[in-house]
Amino acid sequence: MSPPRSEDPAAALNQVLNEVIDALLDVRQAARRIPGTQALHGVLDQLFADLRTWAQLLAAQDRALGVSPLASMSSGAGRTPPNPWHGSATAEEVRQIVGEHLDRLAGYLAAALAGPEDDQVRAALTEVQLGILGYRRTISEL
Repeated sequence: MSPPRSEDPAAALNQVLNEVIDALLDVRQAARRIPGTQALHGVLDQLFADLRTWAQLLAAQDRALGVSPLASMSSGAGRTPPNPWHGSATAEEVRQIVGEHLDRLAGYLAAALAGPEDDQVRAALTEVQLGILGYRRTISEL
């Protein structure tokens, strides 16, 4: 299923921001399942830091458009992680789940970039998109 395309720049931006917040929760839980000595753990820690930065970047773009970022969505504190990480998980399971989440986020980014955006919003979305694609490739190669 592909994400809905929105002609409203703020709505498209909020769809991506919402997905970034979900990814933050998912990646935080995933990193807890992988021993700190594994390369995947380090990648997940860096991805978590970048997702936080990207969420702040997108929220700033929302504010620049005159929209409150949390007006149409709950904060990370008010959410249940998308994947209920019960018990242990193998590195392969973590790669698969995080990879699927990054793929979903990439779909939202592509849909948002297809709409009419101002240059600052487009630059922010492109920055996130390039980062997500890089992490997707890195995680699949581990």
